[in-house]
Parts: sequence; structure tokens; C-alpha cells
Amino acid sequence: MGLRGPAPKPTALVLLEGNRGKRPLNRREPKPREKAPPCPEHLDDRARQEWRRLVPILRRMRVLTEADQILLGNLCQAYSTLVKSQLKLTETGHLLKSPNGYPLLNPLVGIVNQSTETVIKIAREFGLSPASRTRLQAATRESAAIDDVLDF
Repeated sequence: MGLRGPAPKPTALVLLEGNRGKRPLNRREPKPREKAPPCPEHLDDRARQEWRRLVPILRRMRVLTEADQILLGNLCQAYSTLVKSQLKLTETGHLLKSPNGYPLLNPLVGIVNQSTETVIKIAREFGLSPASRTRLQAATRESAAIDDVLDF
């Protein structure tokens, strides 16, 4: 059985959004360094291209850490799968003919839909959707200094 309830928000996000619930903050939460992880070797060319596009954006947003290699790699590979499948679907069409002559839905439709869902879910984790960004506020230097004092 999995864990119950919604996943807890990282302390950094709680601080950025404001601790509306006034619950105690997790001061012992692991904090990986803000450093771009290396690009995974298994990514295909389109996924590597997306990696190179996203890393500077995520660094400017200050959300990329050394621990994000797997999640970012999955995002880039899902995006690559989405693009390749969508191009093939555009070429072949949404409907195929069965051997009996009946119309069938192209299996690529399911691959495109699944890849789109995966991309959207992971993009939210990094704050890459407009809705996920509206819930965040940029941390001021003062709040970062207060956080450093609390960590001490």
C-alpha cells in the first residue's frame, strides 16, 4: 500500500508560497546543491536537445539541483517520445483500417496522450506550467538570510 494523502510540499516551496497553514517547517529536510546534473547517457538526440534548452531556464528559476537528473531526464525523454509520436501520427492519421476493413484508432494516439500526461506532470514539479508558477513567489534575499539563520 502506498502513502496516504497528498505528497508533502518541499520546505522551500512552503516558504516561497508562505506558510498559510502555520504548521512547523521541516528544518532537517535534505538540501541538494543548486547545480545542474550531468545529462544522462541514455537520452536520444531530441531529448538531449530539450535537456540543453531546459537546464538554463531551470537554473535561472533556481529550481534545478544536483538531485534532479532522473526527473529531468524523464521529462526530456517523454517530450522526445511525444514529438516523435506526434510527427508519425500526423503522417499516418488518427484512423487506420483493420484487415477486415473496419476503422481503428491509431495506437499512436495513446502514446501521444500518455507522453503528454507525463510531460505535464513532471513539468509541474519544476514549476514549468503557468498554473504551477502562480503558486510560487520569488524568495527575497532577506528571507534566504532568515532561512540560513534558522538552519544554524
